[in-house]
Amino acid sequence: MPAEWYYLLSFLFGTAFVVVMIPVVKKIGIATKQVDNPDARKIHRTPIVRIGGVGIFIASILTLVVFYFGEGFNLFNPEQTREIIGVTLGGCAFFLLGLADDLWDLSPFWRLGLQLITTGGLWWQGLQIDLGFLPWENSLWINMGSFIITFLWLAGVANAVNWFDGVDGLAAGVTAIIALGITFITLENGNNGMALLMVIVAGSAIGFLWYNFHPATIFMGDGGSNFLGFMLAGCSLIGIANEPSFGETIAPFLLLGVPIGDMLIVINARLRKGQSPFFADQIHLHHRILAKGMSQTMTALFIYSLTLWTGTIALVISGIEQPWMYFTPATILLLAMTWQLQRSRNRKENEL
Repeated sequence: MPAEWYYLLSFLFGTAFVVVMIPVVKKIGIATKQVDNPDARKIHRTPIVRIGGVGIFIASILTLVVFYFGEGFNLFNPEQTREIIGVTLGGCAFFLLGLADDLWDLSPFWRLGLQLITTGGLWWQGLQIDLGFLPWENSLWINMGSFIITFLWLAGVANAVNWFDGVDGLAAGVTAIIALGITFITLENGNNGMALLMVIVAGSAIGFLWYNFHPATIFMGDGGSNFLGFMLAGCSLIGIANEPSFGETIAPFLLLGVPIGDMLIVINARLRKGQSPFFADQIHLHHRILAKGMSQTMTALFIYSLTLWTGTIALVISGIEQPWMYFTPATILLLAMTWQLQRSRNRKENEL
C-alpha cells in the first residue's frame, strides 16, 4: 500500500476512534462526577464533563497500534521508529500529569515540578534541542543550555495549549491546524515518523470537535490539552527545529505562535500587575475577542484563521514547494474574519 494511504488511514482512524470513545468517556465522567462546574471566570453556565482528553489519548494510542500491526512501521528506519516511541512515551507522561491535575487539582508548582522531572527523563533519552552547532568547547554548558531550552519548549507549549482551552472548540481546532502544518513540513524534509504522529493528533483533535465545538458537551481537560500540547512540541522539536536550515529552525515558533504569544502576553500582564503568572483572570486572547462582541463560535473561527495564517508563514520560510497556494487564501480568510470582528465591535459599541 502506498505511504500516502497509511497517513490518510491514520488520520481517519484517529478521528473515528475519538467519535466512538467520547460517549463512553462522558458516561464515565458523569458517573464519577468529573465535571467542570461554572463560576464567575468561566464562560459555560452548566456543569460539563472535563475528562474528554482520555478519549483523545486512547484514540491516538489505538491508531498508532493499528498502524503498527498494519505493518506501517516498515515505512520508517530504526531512528525514526525510536523517535516515534520516544515522543509517544513523553505524550503518555504529560497526559498522566494533566489527568492527575483534572482529578486532584494540583498546584501550579507541583505541575511545573513534575513537568521538569518528566522533561529531564525525556532529555536524557534523547528528546532534546541540539545545540551542537554552538562554538562552545565546554560540553557541560551545551548540555545545560539544551536542557533548559528543551524544558521551556516542551512544558511551555503544553501549558500554552492548556491555557488556550478557554472557548468551546478552540484548543482542539488550533491543535489540528498546527499539527497539519507540522505534517506538511516534516513530510517535505523526510521526518516521516513525526508526520505520522501529527496526522494522528490532527485526526483525533478534529474528531473531538464533534463534541467540543460550541455548544460543547465535553471538555478535554488538562489531560487532553497537555497531551496535545506536548505532541505538538515534541514533533516540532524533532521533526523541524533540529533541522540545519534557519527557516525550519524558527518555523515551530510561527506554527505555535498564537498560543505561545497569548501565554507570553498574559504572563507579562500579570507580572506587571504584581500577580502570579498562574493567576486566573480573563485577559487571554479569546476573552478579549469575546469582550468585543464576538460569539464563542466566531471567536474560535477567528483564532483558527489567525493560527492558519501564521502557519502558512512557517510553510513559506521552511522552503515548502508552492507556499503561496496556502498563504494567499489564508490571508484572505484572516482579512475576512478581521472585518467580521470589527463589525461585531462596532455593533456592540452602538448598543451601549
